[in-house]
Amino acid sequence: MSTPSAIKLPPDTRTRILDLAEGLLLERGFNAFSYQHLAKELGVKPAAIHYHYPSKDDLGTAIVARQLRRLRKWRDLPRVADLPPKEQFDALLAVYENHLGHDRRVCLFGALAADFRTLPAPMQAELRTFNRELTEWLAQVLAVGRATGALRYVGSPAAKAAQVLTTLSGALQVARVHDETPFQVVVGQLRLELLS
Repeated sequence: MSTPSAIKLPPDTRTRILDLAEGLLLERGFNAFSYQHLAKELGVKPAAIHYHYPSKDDLGTAIVARQLRRLRKWRDLPRVADLPPKEQFDALLAVYENHLGHDRRVCLFGALAADFRTLPAPMQAELRTFNRELTEWLAQVLAVGRATGALRYVGSPAAKAAQVLTTLSGALQVARVHDETPFQVVVGQLRLELLS
């Protein structure tokens, strides 16, 4: 007996707005798009966007909050959480490589860090939480990896995690200017330095 395949419904207006705004943020930066851009692309009036997100501050905060939820869900998935440290590190690299594969988009942190002082306070707080939780997760992976002999590095796990994430974010930005080659060189160097 066959079961009917799940019918995929089109996303609701709120989700479509969030998806488009997130794409524009990663492509152009938060300050480089407006509600007019969103309305035109979605074929709606700007009032429809204001209905779901009264201000751009609300929209930006919703984007970062959604990314934070995604991070938490991703790191807790058995296909990530149950992996040995080396494979968890590889899973993280795959996330950054995925950004590269989407028209060389930068990561959320890279897209927002340059504009950080112009971002609304709630958005800044969400971004800090996102960065802190990602760094803490990677530090834990690195600590376990070093303890089991799967990873090697000098210094504290927290310092190494911050260095790795900063390096990956910067590598995506360099790839945007040139091509994928510098990113692949950086990832190769990270693997050479970290993997036993």
